[in-house]
This record gives sequence, C-alpha cells and structure tokens, in this order.
Amino acid sequence: MPSPRRMKLFGLSVLLAVLITLYMTSSARQTRTSDFYTKTQEALQTKEYEEAAKQRDADDVSSRLKAAEDAAKKAAQEKSDKYLESVAGASGGNEKSVAGRVIMNERVGDDKPVPGVANVGGRPRDREAAKEPETPEQHEVEVELNAILKKSPIIIFSKTFCPFSKKAKHIFLDLYKIVPAPYVVELDEHPLGTQLQATLADSTGRKTVPNVLINGKSIGGGDDIEELHQNNKLLDTVKSMGAKRIVEAALRDSERR
Repeated sequence: MPSPRRMKLFGLSVLLAVLITLYMTSSARQTRTSDFYTKTQEALQTKEYEEAAKQRDADDVSSRLKAAEDAAKKAAQEKSDKYLESVAGASGGNEKSVAGRVIMNERVGDDKPVPGVANVGGRPRDREAAKEPETPEQHEVEVELNAILKKSPIIIFSKTFCPFSKKAKHIFLDLYKIVPAPYVVELDEHPLGTQLQATLADSTGRKTVPNVLINGKSIGGGDDIEELHQNNKLLDTVKSMGAKRIVEAALRDSERR
C-alpha cells in the first residue's frame, strides 16, 4: 500500500495538471477573442476572398477572349469559303482557285503535265495549318495576284527586257485574236514584281519568265508557247483550258494558211 507521502505527491500532481489545463484552455479562449487574433483572421479571410475574386475575373476574361478568338476564326473561315466559291464560279469550270491555286490533272500537248498552282507548291487549306502564319507582305502579294488573275483568263507574266517574254507576247498578241485579250504583267515594272515572281515559282514550279497562266494554270514559257503554236495546238489549249471565259480565239487573218 502506498505511503501517505506518495499519495500526497500524487494528489498534488493531479491538481497541478488540472490547473495547467484550465489555464491553457482559458488562454486559448482569450486569444481567439482578442482584437489582434480577430483582426488577423479577418485580414487573412479578406485576402483569400480578394485572391479568389481576382482568379474568377481572370478566368472570365480568358473565357471572353477565347470566345472572341473563336468567333473571329469562324468569320474568317466563312469569308474564305465565300471567296473560294466566287472565284470558282468565275473560272467557268469545276476547279476551285485562289490566286491561281487550282487543282487539276489536265495536260498540254501529248504528255506534258500542266503545273497547277495548287499541285506544285501551293497552299491548299488542308496544308495551311502546318505553315507559318501569313505575314502582311504575303497577304498583300496574294491579294494582288488574285486581282491580276481576274483581269483575263490568260495572264502573261513577263519582263520588258526578256527576249523569251517578247516571243510569247508576240505569239499571243500579234498572231492570235483572243477575247478577252491576254493580260500582260511586266514584273520588272510592278512594285511587287519580285514577290509575285517568287510566289509563282513556289506555286507553279516555274522560276523564270515568261510564265503564261490560263485560268490560273501555267502552260509554260516562251519556248513552250512557240512549240504549241508551231504544232497548231495553242488554240486548242486556249479553248479547252479557258473554257467559258474565252469568248473568241482564232488566228488573225494575216496568219491563216
């Protein structure tokens, strides 16, 4: 049996523990109800609310920006589709063309393939996504090329000093009567001549001049035109590729045999 002294010490220990517990509990309650504790908690809650509000605002702005971007893309796509349809209707055939980008499988002469602007380095819509975004200069060149291709079903890209260009122009303009008349673009005099020639090189595979296009399809240069003329195939080529856009095509009276 424990001695009285031990019992006394044990009782004092229990009493001391109870007093300490009561003191700590009372201090915690006082701390939670103190002005400092209350203001600190309020400040923390206010900061958390402000951060949550900022995040909601940021998310809302991001959503609006994305919605505006999607709407702009949709409008641009619809505009592009309408333009494709209008240019395709002007070509008089079933081909679709933009700046001469025409999908075709026709041949000139016996076995010479016609390099279409779409099937030789062109930019059809299914490949545009893989390319870099169009620069303002590239857009200006494409708009100008589209405008040129509307001038006539036959476009002769030439340079004033080039003898091969002179030969092609002589054949088309002097030896034949074609309505509408072929439209000549002198690249050395055009403000965008260098860029137009580079675009034509990418799209038709022909880097040099002359570059003769019928309804957006290249039929070659000076030697090619001369060969077609000498083989009596130029008129057939003009009529078949020009389709309904060619009103009249014939040798001039002075050239008839």
